[in-house]
Amino acid sequence: MADSKPQMEPGGFQASVIGGGAETNGPSQLPPAGLQQVEIAASQGMSVKGISDMAPSLPLTSAIAAGVSAWQNSKKINALWSMNQNRNSWVGVEGVGWKKLVNNSDSAIVALTMLASHARAKGSSVNYREESDGMIYEMYVW
Repeated sequence: MADSKPQMEPGGFQASVIGGGAETNGPSQLPPAGLQQVEIAASQGMSVKGISDMAPSLPLTSAIAAGVSAWQNSKKINALWSMNQNRNSWVGVEGVGWKKLVNNSDSAIVALTMLASHARAKGSSVNYREESDGMIYEMYVW
C-alpha cells in the first residue's frame, strides 16, 4: 500500500466535517471563504470531500499554468503539518498559505521537511522553488 495517495490535507476540516466529530488531524487554519463553505455544507448534512481547492493559494498566471517554475524569495515558514501517511507533509508560508512538499521520493520529502522545520524553529528566511503543480521542489534556508 506504499503507492496509495494520501487522503488528508492540512486544515483539520476534513476529519471534523466528514466524521462529524470534534476530532482534528492537523492545523485548523482556514481561509474565511473556505470556512463559510464548510460550515454551510456541514449544516446541510453534506459530506465535504475534495475541498483542497479552498486552501490559500496565489492565482495562477499563464506562465505557471504552462509548467514554468517560480522562485519565492525571503518567505517565512509559520506552520508545519504532516501525518502518518506516506509522503504527506505541508508547510504554511507566511503571506501565501499551505504548500505541499514534493512527494516524488522519501528522501526528498524528509530533507525538505527537515529544512522547513529548521526554518520554522529559527525564524529564518526561506527561498523555495514551486512548480506548476503547487508543490515545493527545492528550498534554501538562510
